Amino acid sequence: MRSLANKRAIITGGSRGIGLAIARLFASEGTSVTLVGRDEARLSSALDSLSAGEQQHHHQPPARHNSYAFDVSSIDGWTGMLNDMKQTQQNVDILVNAAGITQQSLLYKSDPAENQRIINTNLMGTIFGCQSVSQQMIRQKSGCIVNISSLLAVQGGLGASVYAASKAGIVGLTRSFALEVGRFGVRVNVLLPGYIQTDMTKPIHVAMDEKGNLSASIPLRRLGTAEEVADAAAFLVKNPYAHNAVLNLDGGLSAT
Repeated sequence: MRSLANKRAIITGGSRGIGLAIARLFASEGTSVTLVGRDEARLSSALDSLSAGEQQHHHQPPARHNSYAFDVSSIDGWTGMLNDMKQTQQNVDILVNAAGITQQSLLYKSDPAENQRIINTNLMGTIFGCQSVSQQMIRQKSGCIVNISSLLAVQGGLGASVYAASKAGIVGLTRSFALEVGRFGVRVNVLLPGYIQTDMTKPIHVAMDEKGNLSASIPLRRLGTAEEVADAAAFLVKNPYAHNAVLNLDGGLSAT
């Protein structure tokens, strides 16, 4: 397994939830992390938490972290960040596309503008990230991309039609894009988390529990944690033969 030390990782959605958990784990193993999000205050708080985590893992060499505030569905945002990183001679070894927004509305009652926002953030943000960052990875003949999809991409979910469509698109993107860039030494994989405990998903899980015991529907009888998703992302990055993999992380729910 390859080390995460002395690498540079861009992590979208890195100011909270799964993205932040991945950033913390990578930073603890010596990765220099670039966080991407829309809220500058949250990004600043997240950067502080990375530094605190490094102090607890002082055996690793110091890493340099930074952040960029922009909407991942803006190609100009991606271009501006990468141009800035190029000026400061920062190579990109890892990209984790974890930015995403959820949905809790029936399609025939949903707001078209909100549906477009879900597609733009979840799917187009991932597409633009892969498109932009892979150009540098191809030039350096190395790199690893992990896209965060969802179990709902293949299993569906009540009130999540557009969200599921956006996440299914990420799976299709990954499977095809991996075929394009593997010959350049660039690996692309996708993670499909099931029900994961985060601040963003908590209201949805509470609503689902009102209709039935959510945990009881999962073979492991519990929800997953963001830290467990981070462990899976690290595995995909570290294993040099992991390419075009679709990894479920759902406590066995996909088998039911």
